[in-house]
This record gives sequence, C-alpha cells and structure tokens, in this order.
Amino acid sequence: MFEGFSQEALDFLNDIRFNNNQTFYEANKARYERYVKQPMRELSDELAPVVQLIDPKLDTRPGRTMSRIRRDTRYTKDKSPFRDHVWLGWRYPGEGRAEGFHMYWGFGADWLGWGCGSYYTDKPMMDALRMEIRRHPDEVRGALKPLAGRFAMYGEDYKKIAVPKDVPEDLKTLYIKKYVGFDHDGTQEEWAMLHTHAMADVIAADLSKMAPMHRLMRRMRAQAEQAAQEAVRER
Repeated sequence: MFEGFSQEALDFLNDIRFNNNQTFYEANKARYERYVKQPMRELSDELAPVVQLIDPKLDTRPGRTMSRIRRDTRYTKDKSPFRDHVWLGWRYPGEGRAEGFHMYWGFGADWLGWGCGSYYTDKPMMDALRMEIRRHPDEVRGALKPLAGRFAMYGEDYKKIAVPKDVPEDLKTLYIKKYVGFDHDGTQEEWAMLHTHAMADVIAADLSKMAPMHRLMRRMRAQAEQAAQEAVRER
C-alpha cells in the first residue's frame, strides 16, 4: 500500500541532479529502488482502479505508467544520462508520449504537479476540437468546468488564425491553441501530503476532475482518425 514518499526520495532526486553520472547512480541505485521506484509502483497500483473507471482501455501497468530513471539522449542536446524527476502517465497501449492527450502526475526535488494535456501539436485532433467548439460549445464547457479554478490552461497559440464569428467569446482562448493542456502546481499543503497516503487521495480526486476533458479529447482524436480514413477512401 502506498504510504507516501520519504524525504530520502527528494534527497536522491536532488543528489542525482548534481551528480548526474553512471558512477554516482550505481553507488546509489539502492536508494532509488527503495525510496523512489517502490513507492511509485505502489502509487501506480493504487490509482489504477480510478484510471480504469475513467477509461478501462487505458494502460495502468506500472511498467507503462512509470517514468524511467534513464533518459534517452540520442536526440537531445542535454546528454545527462539520468532524470532528476519522476512521473506517472496514463496512455493507451501502443501510444507514445507525443501522441494524443494524457493524464499525468509527477515530482522532483523542487517540483510537484499534475494535469492532462498534449506534449506536441496534434493538428487533426485540435481541428476536431475547433469544430466541436463551434457545433457543441456547451459540451466543451462541460468538460472545462471541473478544471476551473484549480488547473491552468497551457499551450502555444496560433499567431494567425481566422476565428469564425460563431465561436463563443469564452472559448476563443481554447480555439486558437496549437495544442492544449491543463496543469496544477502543488501547493505547500500538498507538498506535505507527498509524504503520506493523502497524496493518493488528492490525485484520485483530481483525476476525476480531468476525466471529462480526457474523454472529450479522446473523442476528438477518434473523430480525426475517422476523417483521415474517409479522406483516403475518397481518393
């Protein structure tokens, strides 16, 4: 059962930040396994039933939800071999981090946060959302409502995009996004909860708040895929 993360978990993540090399990791691997990886697995297992209520097709296996300590540095300028933060992310089997719209939670020595969103531009999915905003604005508002006041919208805006007159004023900010997400930064009180089982309860409650937006964006992705298939058949 998940009982929180000890101070040792934060200490390890802080230490690996300033000693980001294979020698240090090998000498401190047992700390990572005990204080970081094992509680992460317990938290993943505890949240699995909540996630599967949102969508039973989401992959809740710890090996798929948990971040890896080793970084893939093949395509990045930063060649640091290890991460100094960890996260849980819930995706569909076979889906990569760059695809779709995901729910996540994570922390580091000086960061605690969670939310839902896209990591990269997914124009077909966002085009489907733009059409949904115009045709069914109340459904979009219904997905946004549980996030209001707790989650902040993020995502790059198109600098030049024609906004039709039928787009409601309160949904224009969402309409012009290249990609979109909603995140929450842990409060001082929530930092204290990180060390207890209460952290799992907070995440579970917020996953439920994210559920309507997750389902909406999953539907937008499905509509985008269907439109692409129909376009191919018509050629």
